[in-house]
Amino acid sequence: MQRPSHRLVVSWLAFSAAGLVAAAALSESLESLVRRYPFDPACAWGRLANGKGTIVRCLSEQEASQLAPVANALPVAPAVPIAPTAAAGLATAPSAAPVTAPSASAASPDGALKTSRLEVTVGPVTADQGELPLGKLGQAKDRYAKCIDDNGGLHGESGEVHVRFLVRSKGIAEGVSVQKRVNVSAEAARCVSEVVDRRHVGTPNEPLVGATVVVKFTSHP
Repeated sequence: MQRPSHRLVVSWLAFSAAGLVAAAALSESLESLVRRYPFDPACAWGRLANGKGTIVRCLSEQEASQLAPVANALPVAPAVPIAPTAAAGLATAPSAAPVTAPSASAASPDGALKTSRLEVTVGPVTADQGELPLGKLGQAKDRYAKCIDDNGGLHGESGEVHVRFLVRSKGIAEGVSVQKRVNVSAEAARCVSEVVDRRHVGTPNEPLVGATVVVKFTSHP
């Protein structure tokens, strides 16, 4: 009577040991899988499976929080949307390069933009002593007109700005100031004087000569 009982105990111990070994192996296998696959691309909150690797359904966030507090502490990677490709039957159109519309105003040789309907007349230059040519003062008509357009425009059909300046032996206008303005704002007149400043007007007859140039504007419809 003792032998069958002894065999039963031995068999139970062997079965238990095998079960412990299998459980340890399964635990190690599960931990290895978790380390290898740290996120579930199909079910963000876990899944219900049939034990054969087949998903029955995905868990909801509420179900996952109720099942295991430890699982709830694990980071969950958000699902990454996949852009459609030609392989899925949807061809991706190439992005078109932005097209810059050509400017309506053309650049002048002086570097300014022709944006005005004003007719500009420059000169003559009146020197206090002797004579001075117009020099490069007449090459900035577009910039003179822009000064008027950007600062209130003409207050009538015509206007003018008288600019005073000094000329030394280098023939450069310097020390500019507005002597008189007609039908234009103070800001527009000051802008015109700044265009005159540092421009070449020719060599004076004296070491230092004062001069005046008149810039006139006439509007066209």
